[in-house]
Amino acid sequence: MNLQSTAFLAKSEAVCVVMAIAFCALTVGGALRAQEKVPALQAAKSQPLPFSHKVHTQFFPQCLDCHAISSEGWTMNFPPEEKCMTCHATVKTDSPAIKKLAEYAAHKKPVPWVQIYEVPDYVYFSHRTHVTKAKLDCESCHGPVRERDVITREKPTSMAACISCHKVKGAPTGCRTCHDTI
Repeated sequence: MNLQSTAFLAKSEAVCVVMAIAFCALTVGGALRAQEKVPALQAAKSQPLPFSHKVHTQFFPQCLDCHAISSEGWTMNFPPEEKCMTCHATVKTDSPAIKKLAEYAAHKKPVPWVQIYEVPDYVYFSHRTHVTKAKLDCESCHGPVRERDVITREKPTSMAACISCHKVKGAPTGCRTCHDTI
């Protein structure tokens, strides 16, 4: 191979490397910018029973009064129907919704609540870490739930939103903080 061919190949390889870096930067940058867009307020999803956090938080002001962190720490549990029936055995017993709740409790079946907030399967998100270690209140990610009769997704759970919060709180922002591998 002559000197001109070697120089041409080296120049071609350099151009390819620069183009690959530019492509990656634009792709990742575009993906992050796309996730920064705040989603439009989500319409309320139909739930199997009407439920007002605004009413219930008058009696149970802390989220953890009803929602326990699961044993593995990743999710928050819905309250067991028996807990709801502690009050509703005598409160609003004529309500069709409470009658339906009582049926779920009697058959030891969970109410099939429709999930409002979720993160993709490839994201590791621990409620235990965020609630007990970072001492975040639920409103940080879920908005002013205590004021709501109906829950909708009010805040983004995008990568950009999470990274922004991590930066503000001084939490780690490396890829492996939330993702096993890239």
